[in-house]
Amino acid sequence: MKNRSPAFTLVELLVVIAILGLLTSLMTPAIQKVRSQAESTVCVSNLKNIGTAIWLWIPDNGNQYPRIENDPTHPIYEPDDGAKSLYETLKNYGITTNVLACPGDLKNQAKYYAKYTNSYECPPWAGDEAVASGQIPIYRPGGTFQISSSRVTMAWDYENVHDGGYNRLKADNTVEHKSLKTSYK
Repeated sequence: MKNRSPAFTLVELLVVIAILGLLTSLMTPAIQKVRSQAESTVCVSNLKNIGTAIWLWIPDNGNQYPRIENDPTHPIYEPDDGAKSLYETLKNYGITTNVLACPGDLKNQAKYYAKYTNSYECPPWAGDEAVASGQIPIYRPGGTFQISSSRVTMAWDYENVHDGGYNRLKADNTVEHKSLKTSYK
């Protein structure tokens, strides 16, 4: 009589495949969460690098915050104000196009990066203001008021691409995640 080699029967093979499928379906949400957190961490690092470059730029330019033109096709500054894109303003201070690419935006078909070669937006409210006072004037139709630079946002994600929220760089060079999900306590 011939000795048969040990082999899987069809039933055993199907059971192994079913167990692997079950384990995969249980692990997928955890893997997606880890991937999302990793993307957000890279984005926070990018914003921190942008903040460092801004703080290197400031003393070389009269101790004033830079004027950043987010969308040259729809400028917010006058043409002779010297406003440039974020990359053009900070390229001599270590900013590369890789730093300006948020992984959450790139995963999202790079909508903003493809349009502006930048995944981050810089609001105009601090442009051309003196840094020394620690206060930034906010101009609005009802008048002007001063706000602490630690409360002013210098740059943020163009879109809410990080788990229902976005990352933002404050003028005091701290970076935080702002969630837009409702939380009940």
